Amino acid sequence: MLDTETTFDTGVSGSALLLFDRAMNMRAISTDIVRAAQELNRLTDHELSELGISRIDVEAVIAQYI
Repeated sequence: MLDTETTFDTGVSGSALLLFDRAMNMRAISTDIVRAAQELNRLTDHELSELGISRIDVEAVIAQYI
């Protein structure tokens, strides 16, 4: 018969779980960042400059998170 109660080493497993959760949150955030940067990249240079954003910065963010 299988034991239904699983035991974990809370020190190691807890840390690993927190790191994994943090990585998954960062991955979700990076997807949103890329989407937003791609949307901004559709604007003209003039529109970007009115927002105080450089196209080079937008392209650098896209490259960084892809």
